[in-house]
Amino acid sequence: MQFWNVEQITKHSHADHEAGEEISPGVVVQRRTILRVGLVGAGLAVLGGLGLPGCASSKSSSTRENTRGIAPEDAARAASADEFVAKVIPQARSLIAAPAPDEEAYLAAVTALLARVDNTPTWRESPAGKDWTMDTITYYPPIILMQIKMAPRSVINLHDHRHYNGVLLATQGAARCRNFDIVQPDGKRLDIAAGEVPGKGEDFFIRQNADAVLRPRQLSTLTRDRDNIHHVEAGDEGATLVDFFTHFSPKARSYELAWDGKAYDEAKGLFKVAWKDA
Repeated sequence: MQFWNVEQITKHSHADHEAGEEISPGVVVQRRTILRVGLVGAGLAVLGGLGLPGCASSKSSSTRENTRGIAPEDAARAASADEFVAKVIPQARSLIAAPAPDEEAYLAAVTALLARVDNTPTWRESPAGKDWTMDTITYYPPIILMQIKMAPRSVINLHDHRHYNGVLLATQGAARCRNFDIVQPDGKRLDIAAGEVPGKGEDFFIRQNADAVLRPRQLSTLTRDRDNIHHVEAGDEGATLVDFFTHFSPKARSYELAWDGKAYDEAKGLFKVAWKDA
């Protein structure tokens, strides 16, 4: 099993630590939750000029161009992971509380700020699957910032992101990222953003919307119902990636899909899949 739910992420984040113990500079374990001392006040003061626009408006029209590079001017001012989290937390909570969350505006704002984050050393490393490892940079519910290190030609298998959205940013090497949507069954509309998906044990179709090689400073985004399924394969030199997630629910987690990788209908970009563990 490669993917954790929110409870497992929380337990792992302070495993083998006692209440009150500092597990990273400014990060202490308290009441089974990681708290960052002085984070919000200090971070907001530093980032006063790097504002995120409001993201609790009605949903805007989304773009299928989910993979792009970061403009050099976006990285003009470096920020720490702490500062990034301090600025994003209020927007993340506002987004989740909104009756019609505008995930596209939120992710656009997040990616501009993420471009300014220094490559902060991670405080913990844990195996997460064959030939790739995942480190927690910082975890402050409902957001988590992680780093993934992929060996050459290693693969993060096809999986969804149920109840959460995310940004995948390449920092070293190269990785092919392919994004897909669930094809709605005839006669029934599923609320994918709310976690409605085809049932376990039944075959269904997904449509490929993006296929891009991410190199340093290039990224891919996904929402709860746009490009939510992806498959990542490192290139010959391997890859290092930053993964940022915003969890909308304690139920947030990923589920792996079984497929043969061959197009069922190449012209339409359709692939036949089934849940492995949903």
